[in-house]
Amino acid sequence: MSKIKVLYLSYTGLLEPLGRSQILAYLSRLTDEYQFTIISFEKAEDLAKSDELQALKKECEHYGINWQPKTYHHKPRLLATLWDLSSLIYHTWQLSRSNRAHHIHCRSYIPAIAAWLVSKQTQVPFIFDMRALWLEEMIEAGRLNRHSPVHKVLEWLETKLLKDTAHVVSLTEAAVNYLQQQQPQLNTQKFSVITTCVDLERFKLSTVAIEDKKLGTMGTVISGWYHLDWLFLSLKTQLRKDKDATFKIVTRDSAQALRTMAQKYEIEPSKLEILSSSPNDIAKNIADIKAGLLYFTAGISKLGSAPTRLGEFLACGIPVIGNSGVGDMASLIERYQVGVVIEDGSQHAIDEALEKLDTLYQDKNLSQRCRDAAEDYFSADKGAVRYRQIYRSITSHEKR
Repeated sequence: MSKIKVLYLSYTGLLEPLGRSQILAYLSRLTDEYQFTIISFEKAEDLAKSDELQALKKECEHYGINWQPKTYHHKPRLLATLWDLSSLIYHTWQLSRSNRAHHIHCRSYIPAIAAWLVSKQTQVPFIFDMRALWLEEMIEAGRLNRHSPVHKVLEWLETKLLKDTAHVVSLTEAAVNYLQQQQPQLNTQKFSVITTCVDLERFKLSTVAIEDKKLGTMGTVISGWYHLDWLFLSLKTQLRKDKDATFKIVTRDSAQALRTMAQKYEIEPSKLEILSSSPNDIAKNIADIKAGLLYFTAGISKLGSAPTRLGEFLACGIPVIGNSGVGDMASLIERYQVGVVIEDGSQHAIDEALEKLDTLYQDKNLSQRCRDAAEDYFSADKGAVRYRQIYRSITSHEKR
């Protein structure tokens, strides 16, 4: 039986940690039924790592995936994005005409805009995999002014994408509820919630007992979306509780900038380990962290966020402290009892959260409960099943 051809468009690089965990982890599980062509936009510094580039190309070839990496442009921002969009439109047109793609899977807004424009001519259906509430994210980050001409155009485009797509995928229930409240006509649109997945074969429950109560985090923390001040206040507070405490941050962010911040909070360099990690080594590099700190800015934009690192920490049996107002994170922590929810970054709130964490440590089933939560909610296998159902529904609709 011939495989159904799917064109997968991503503005996130496949060479980035998110690319592997949120794209390849799913698609590799669907290649028995679908033939994928992936167009992704890669950062120049990632493309320069020839060994990693060749290794990923071979991995894609192993799964029968045709990966066509393009260079991501970021300056000047608007012109660079328009340049990348024009490239996407061209390649989407080339690969979707003449039955070379049965449908298009768009990861986020820029790819969805390209697929929407092309579909006007080719009639090839596309899936709008939103990932987040992008316009609200840009507004809160100060990159877009609400009610500006650019915002009005993008808002109009968002409405068109949501209306004309064959299916909408959201990371959270919170985002779906918000969209349907804002646009009641979307109540008839087909939505699915598929959260950020974790490859449970790579992120495994650690069998090594961790004696030190080492706090830490991973991923980007120097951004407008992470409360870096909450993080370092938590580390300082823990150090006050335990003078032997050590900390760890696994990130590609500037180590020098983080060291400067640590100095501001009177944290000695020897107490804080900062290291970069390849996607393949992340699980190994967080294995000695006793609890993960997930402090993200809250707001409308974050209703659509589902931090990948939450699922990855839990898959390794590591509990978390996470704040409310970020997608479904707080409700998941409470539902599965896998950590502590913090309301703000005040000294009182952090003191209370660390005390609750110490109480949680007494529960011998805590690590296994974290793993069970990951298997139940963040499994890449279950996510792939959901995507397969969506793909099949689109294919069956085309055959009618």
